[in-house]
Amino acid sequence: MPDYTDEYEFSSLQFYRDNHGKQLYYNWQGEVWWIEEPGKPKEKLFSIVGMNATKILLKSDPEHGEFGYRLNREIGLFCHPETQEILHYWQPNENTPEVPIVHIANRMVQGAVSEKKIVIPKGCGYTTKVIEIPLEYPHPLAGDRKFQDYCPGEKFKGVEYFTSHFSRPGVKDVPPALWARDCPWLPWMKLGYGHPAQMRFETTIARVNSFEEIHPNLVKLVREKLPIYEFTPDECDEPNMTSIKYFKKHFESYLRGEIFPIEETS
Repeated sequence: MPDYTDEYEFSSLQFYRDNHGKQLYYNWQGEVWWIEEPGKPKEKLFSIVGMNATKILLKSDPEHGEFGYRLNREIGLFCHPETQEILHYWQPNENTPEVPIVHIANRMVQGAVSEKKIVIPKGCGYTTKVIEIPLEYPHPLAGDRKFQDYCPGEKFKGVEYFTSHFSRPGVKDVPPALWARDCPWLPWMKLGYGHPAQMRFETTIARVNSFEEIHPNLVKLVREKLPIYEFTPDECDEPNMTSIKYFKKHFESYLRGEIFPIEETS
């Protein structure tokens, strides 16, 4: 059994050096919970299955040197928490009409990461880092009366948590990465302006070797309705898509009760 008598240091950019220009795929799945209002218990609403088609690039800036860059196409499907069936409609309670579920379909999410030195302590095969990202900005639906029933308030406030594990070369049995998110209720839930419900996403992420190893429900969906999500471009000048922006873009389709995600072929 290795004793790991010395610390081990490596650069966070090594992953980008090793995978520059490659098309990578990730499966993620987990649960979605909510607290409907303060004082009520946390309740499981959905399971969720998702994928990322990711392009990894190592870039260089004359002033700041090397940095990593990721381009992602991302899908997430809300499913029945017991049967895992993909759901397309949801009823908040027995006195409220059901509403269409707007699944996650972010055709582009991209961004840069700077280099960080990561030290694995003596005696350890890997180390774990949790990045906590507070989110606060004006809610994209606030101020427009037609979205009043779909907006929780003037500001969006949430937190994202990324848990990653960094290992020495050759180390096996490293835990999977985790992604979690605390946020207000989602616009398609139509709970009414100012409703206090809070959501909690908890997911596990695993890299797979090919697109065909993605969850079969996602492979089927991409091949039938979202073919551009199978591959990621080397560059893209589109702004990043978010779930709220996607809802706003397809609001008329939502009102018509259409099945999401909406077809995207180009």
